Amino acid sequence: MLKNKYDMVVIGAGPAGLMTAKTAAEEGLSVLLMDMKRDIPRIDRSCCTMLINEVSTHGDNCSIVDNNIHYEKLGLKVKYTGQWAKLEQSIRITPGGKKLIMSNPNGVSIAYNKEVLLRGLLEDAEKLGVDVLTETFGLKAENIKKDEVRVSFRGNRSRAVKDVKCRVAVAADGVNSQIVLGLEAFRKRKFFITFRVASYFLEGVESPFPPAFIIFVGRGHTPDGNGAIYMLDKHLADAKPGDKPIIDLMYATPVIKSSNKIGIDNFLKNGKFSHWFRSAKVVHTAAATLNFYTCIQEPAEGNIIAVGDAPSFIETYCQGAMMYGYKAGKVSAQHLKTNCGYKEYTDYWKKTFEYCWPGEIEKALKGYGIGFLNDDEIDYLFGLTDNEIYDGYVSENTAPAVMKDAFMSKMDRVKKERPEIAEKFLKFHQSNAHEVLEKTK
Repeated sequence: MLKNKYDMVVIGAGPAGLMTAKTAAEEGLSVLLMDMKRDIPRIDRSCCTMLINEVSTHGDNCSIVDNNIHYEKLGLKVKYTGQWAKLEQSIRITPGGKKLIMSNPNGVSIAYNKEVLLRGLLEDAEKLGVDVLTETFGLKAENIKKDEVRVSFRGNRSRAVKDVKCRVAVAADGVNSQIVLGLEAFRKRKFFITFRVASYFLEGVESPFPPAFIIFVGRGHTPDGNGAIYMLDKHLADAKPGDKPIIDLMYATPVIKSSNKIGIDNFLKNGKFSHWFRSAKVVHTAAATLNFYTCIQEPAEGNIIAVGDAPSFIETYCQGAMMYGYKAGKVSAQHLKTNCGYKEYTDYWKKTFEYCWPGEIEKALKGYGIGFLNDDEIDYLFGLTDNEIYDGYVSENTAPAVMKDAFMSKMDRVKKERPEIAEKFLKFHQSNAHEVLEKTK
């Protein structure tokens, strides 16, 4: 039975929403959590789900302590009961098989299972008395009084719109947030592009590499030369100690391009590395649609707070979503007691989320946009790094710089042997974000 009013209503029960609800309940707030899904932990949405263990990712240092996720600076421990897959290398590989490999002794990242993570957070939230409303679509949050917000919602199978009132509302409904669309801050965002992602979870893949995060760069991996293909080792939710990880293979492409399923099926059957997949079996599938916008710099508007992917560019990673959810739960409780606290959350967001910083979006896009070169040019460039290993991680905020520095260290040779490639490469790295996207579509 729903209450007439809550201290907090959280829209979206991913890592950010669940952590916000759990933390707010721990602070003594009455909380309603709503989500579109019937089974909240079940994952049918494409997601790499990696713990980025690089120092100061989103301003904190994350590690595994007693099988749980530990945030050094926040002093936060998140329960996790599943299996981990330490990824030893981050690899870019061309259609011709040339490579750029990043590695370090601690691994480039650690993959885990999102379903196990969400199940643990949901169990904790419910034990704390959080009311959970499933199969419910959050439509809008409105500041109607100084200390009151109205949240409009409807059931997934109903056209009837209902309202619930609260003292603070939290938009945690993901990168395509419906709640954020209704905020004044949304009007200041710049739109880049929409991507679709399709994922196959595969058993029996015969990769020649140790557990790794692999990006297949170049246009020759798909029939029409569009999109990007990613691959990483990870465990399923029911994995036991000692089980071999499965492979999560993802194909991302702009919505204006060809079918994701056609592209990923062709890669498996006819691609340059199809022999890796000759005995592979699909055990699960997932998909996602992602709208890329610039970050919301002021994620608190009145008594409505946007957390996790909702105010971000692309994503905050699951670890970032939980960080910002934890912080939002804490400062909301503080604000309701003292009438101040939201500024602390906004300052924390702008200080720690890298895509809020000038130039970070361009830097990331340039690292993933190497496809502006044709396959022959890419094979040549990566051939210069093929027998070398560079110190690096998976992080989209630092890996592009490692790649750029690696190629720049070879640039004198490139200028002599292939001056046209040197000219393209240097010109590309002077482009802005929109120009990068246009060149790599």
